[in-house]
Amino acid sequence: MVLVLAGCSGTSAPSAPVPGASETAQPSLSVSAGPSAASVSPTSSPASTAPDTVRLAGAPNFRDLAGDGAGLQLADGRHLARGVVYRSGKLSNLTAADLKALRSLGLVAIFDLRTPDVARRSPDPAVAGADYQLINLFGVQTAPSPRIRTVADARARLRELNVEFVTDPEQRRRLRDVLEQIAAAPGPVLIHCTEGKDRTGWVSAMLAHLAGADDQVVLSSYLASNQYRAAEVKAGYAARKKADGQAAAELYLAQARVEPQYLQAGLEAAQSRYGGLDGYLRDGVGLTAATIEKLRAKLIST
Repeated sequence: MVLVLAGCSGTSAPSAPVPGASETAQPSLSVSAGPSAASVSPTSSPASTAPDTVRLAGAPNFRDLAGDGAGLQLADGRHLARGVVYRSGKLSNLTAADLKALRSLGLVAIFDLRTPDVARRSPDPAVAGADYQLINLFGVQTAPSPRIRTVADARARLRELNVEFVTDPEQRRRLRDVLEQIAAAPGPVLIHCTEGKDRTGWVSAMLAHLAGADDQVVLSSYLASNQYRAAEVKAGYAARKKADGQAAAELYLAQARVEPQYLQAGLEAAQSRYGGLDGYLRDGVGLTAATIEKLRAKLIST
């Protein structure tokens, strides 16, 4: 079954207008699987309730994987469990108040998905009780920096990045490591990369899928990074426009925001190679049935 996504609901998030949004409005897209057609808008706010997850001034994209309120609704009517997995961008800018709030969550592990080079330049602060682990999802010492000159180049690279989560065997192995450790963790965990939108966005999408979220919910949760990071992106856009002009600002925007086509590229690769995400996670990533059941037991609210 093909689900056509064209509108937005799900995770609550702070919303703010982003310059250039009209130029980067996205078309509807098709995502394989899903119980029914639904509308999801990539630029509308997915707010349904006021955010009740702790907010961190130094990490604007920090949030509970499950969203707010009762937690994101799963296809069978249950909800994604709150307080199990948190997601974020880099933690190096956390304030003292942020660290206090983070400690209050009882984290037992922090999984840093960045490359060693980047992690050294902006190291995580210590969080009492949380075991820090660098699990370099890209599997390289330093991520390549392809020459990106146009908005089309930027979008092509971010589509390619999501495809590589499926096609690169080392990235699949690292993803297995992350998911197995989340399954085995004795308490709440945090996953993060630099901006909390691409590597963290892919891992979060896989966790939501494993819990039983349909494509509408997975996509709206993925796109919520645009709302959480809206003020940060707005400032970056203005600074780039002032320094280098409109074209440079639009190029920045294409890389700073997530778009449905980025995630879709990875989903299509999983469909082509493995028949969908279930096959990808089982046969490509190598998750055992036992690990999948452990993850579902953690992630589904009872």
